[in-house]
Amino acid sequence: MMDSGSGQTMDTAFAGAIEIEYRAADIYGQFSRLFSHVQELSDFWQGLSNDEVRHATTLRAVRESLAPQQLLNPCDKQVWDKVMRTQRMLKKDLVGAINTLDDAYEAAHDLEFSEVNVIFKFLAAEVVPSDERKQFIHSEITQHQSKLADFNLNFGDKAWRKGICVQRIASGQVAA
Repeated sequence: MMDSGSGQTMDTAFAGAIEIEYRAADIYGQFSRLFSHVQELSDFWQGLSNDEVRHATTLRAVRESLAPQQLLNPCDKQVWDKVMRTQRMLKKDLVGAINTLDDAYEAAHDLEFSEVNVIFKFLAAEVVPSDERKQFIHSEITQHQSKLADFNLNFGDKAWRKGICVQRIASGQVAA
């Protein structure tokens, strides 16, 4: 049963979810720069960043396809609470605490298997209940999460990840 007691509209839910996707894209873009000294890793993180931008674009397209009255409908309280929790999580400095590839991997794992994809799936697939859209969204999320799940196969295990340090640039100096 949907509880619309959030006091928020579907429009504000979409706006919040789009912001979440762009913030995740920014975090992965920063990870890409932190590991720019290892091209394959930099490319991996940039690929996740690109996925998040695509998710934001998908949400924007769904939002724009809705009638104004649909956007004014109340947002489910549980969905809104997830949006708010996720936004609070993403406002923390997730990048500053990254010292090794394992730190980045764990942060990405926490992010990808948090409520980010639950929100995306609900807004992109459930609000416009087309079987084709649901299949597309399910495929998109599965493919996106499998990139992280296959990380060990493509790059290395936890011990290897701990040995790859970030490259920080401060005052024009590169530190390993």
